[in-house]
Amino acid sequence: MSLRGRAFLPMWWGLAEGFEREFDRWHTIEHMPERLGIPGFLRGRRYIGAENGRRVFQIYEAAHIETFRSPGYLARLNAPTDWSNRVQPGLTGMVRGACETLISLGEGVAGSLIAARLLAGDADPLPTGQALAAAALELRRLHGVTAVHLGRHLPGVTTVETAETRLRPAAPAAEFDFVILVEGIATSELADATSRLPELAKTAGARPLESDLYRLAYLLEHEG
Repeated sequence: MSLRGRAFLPMWWGLAEGFEREFDRWHTIEHMPERLGIPGFLRGRRYIGAENGRRVFQIYEAAHIETFRSPGYLARLNAPTDWSNRVQPGLTGMVRGACETLISLGEGVAGSLIAARLLAGDADPLPTGQALAAAALELRRLHGVTAVHLGRHLPGVTTVETAETRLRPAAPAAEFDFVILVEGIATSELADATSRLPELAKTAGARPLESDLYRLAYLLEHEG
């Protein structure tokens, strides 16, 4: 499987105008290395919107779900650096929520990605998750798709207010049940997956809340 560990933390946000260059430097030089130094963090990836360069998607892959409420992680969230204090206010509308990995198909890391949040609504999440796993198999077979990952959101893991969350502008609650990530060799090659995803989600009893295309900007692995 191409996702490392048993859990991942997806995050979506926008960049306020004028923060783009400083954000790139901070996130690459300080922020991601800091996070990958926390026990349990295995790999981090930053993506930029394919059509909007001020839209960002971030994923951290971790050993297990408890990594995202571990003492080491909470200590960092409650002790932002001076650089973080300057940049975090420019991260707008952040949505984040830890997920347990249900299925991860494919190998390697591709240059393009569909990141979709799904809502099961009143449906039983267990059969919905099973149906979405079957949908992931169908998506994996499409031309240009290199990997598909499915996670179930566990909302109680990342809802604690921290010093970092207080730095950022108010954001909507992370109200979603599942996340599907579809990797591909190019954004144009993910056209079939983009068009099929809403239909497959509906058949599984889920509704896409947001689904966007992104290109990989930076990847960092845990050393060791």
